[in-house]
Amino acid sequence: MTSLLLRLAALGGALAVAVAVFVMAASFELGFWPLALLALAAFVLAGFTLLRWSMRASVPADRTVSVWRWLLGGAAAYAIVAQLLVGRTPVRTLPAAEPTPETKFWTLPTGSRIAYELAPARGGSRAHPPVIALHDGPGMPALPFLHALGSRPLDVLQDEGYDVYYYDQVGAGLSGRLDLTKEGPYTVARHVADLEAIREAIGAPTVILAGTGWGATLATSYLLTHADRVDKLILESPAALWAPAWSDMVNPAARARMTDVQASALAALQRPPLRLVLGRMMADFSPRAAHRFVADWEADQWWTRTTEESIRLGQPNYTCHSDPGHGIPAPSGMGFFAHSYTLADAIALPDPREALRRITTQALIIRGTCDYIDWPVSAEYLKVMRGGHYVAIPSAGHFIWLEQRALWDEVVRAFVRGEKIPLEAYYPGTSGR
Repeated sequence: MTSLLLRLAALGGALAVAVAVFVMAASFELGFWPLALLALAAFVLAGFTLLRWSMRASVPADRTVSVWRWLLGGAAAYAIVAQLLVGRTPVRTLPAAEPTPETKFWTLPTGSRIAYELAPARGGSRAHPPVIALHDGPGMPALPFLHALGSRPLDVLQDEGYDVYYYDQVGAGLSGRLDLTKEGPYTVARHVADLEAIREAIGAPTVILAGTGWGATLATSYLLTHADRVDKLILESPAALWAPAWSDMVNPAARARMTDVQASALAALQRPPLRLVLGRMMADFSPRAAHRFVADWEADQWWTRTTEESIRLGQPNYTCHSDPGHGIPAPSGMGFFAHSYTLADAIALPDPREALRRITTQALIIRGTCDYIDWPVSAEYLKVMRGGHYVAIPSAGHFIWLEQRALWDEVVRAFVRGEKIPLEAYYPGTSGR
């Protein structure tokens, strides 16, 4: 029994060596099959050495025969399992997001191809700065979401004389993806540069930025470098100003109760496939090789399926409704690499809060009382931003306009008009404005 365990341990050690070679050899930017052959060679060499060691008490002639039997059997099993778990690309079942006749595209000087839609001002008056909507995420696009709903949050401003632009940030939705086998990864700076190029493309000296969730963080990042080009900010359900300051932004009460079976199924779904795990490990040595191994759509498909199930089960709950996924369409066009690389970059950025305290731009900070992002996260915007106005909307979740459209319209309209904002609220530790 001890001898059997030693031989199995030897093959396990050879497998660990093969995986390490496969991952680290990515630095040579080889294709999958050269990497696979190198890993197989490493498995054979390490396996031969370790098996001989594990059988050191055997007669030399018997030991050589036994080593080769175990080694050939292990190599065959290794090759079959590796092909099934890693070498075989999964079936592509997720349909691509589709544009509508309203969808147009910008090709920006940054190299990004950006899909957008314009809700033009009614009545021919364009005396105001245009409004640019910044979607949640990152990597969770606006246009497929709004197409599925058949409604848009800021079209109320058309009657106020504002052009409203909705666009998908690079790496998600109907916009183009970066070729990560050739280009650098997604960064906050890239999103800010795209936004500045969009402002230039529409010929606006100043703009109003309306960001939801991560979009609010992007809006403040743009404000830091282009404060003179921002007229006002509308920040709905904002995510953290600076992510490292918050170990967890989610209100525990915003998670719906699950059965043990549901929790186990969701946990299994959220575990990334071995291909994605290896691809992530390879990216530490060569992002280009990693992205030749794992395509955008493969990572997007896994993330979309897990997100869809999380929404259905209320992990977290996006609405105040007793049905966790009520009113939230199935996600479409999600960009996993735009999400993961942008968040990793955001965590590495310096704390912006002191610089934001010196800016006086007027900002509407608006939160639904059922928002899954805990209220101190959004209240920090009021602490930091001297021109902040905080509004809490009752019986509304993350997307306030979905559940309280009339109140949303009233508050947003009053803010852009410079009128007294209804329902203004202040929280402990904030200065009322």
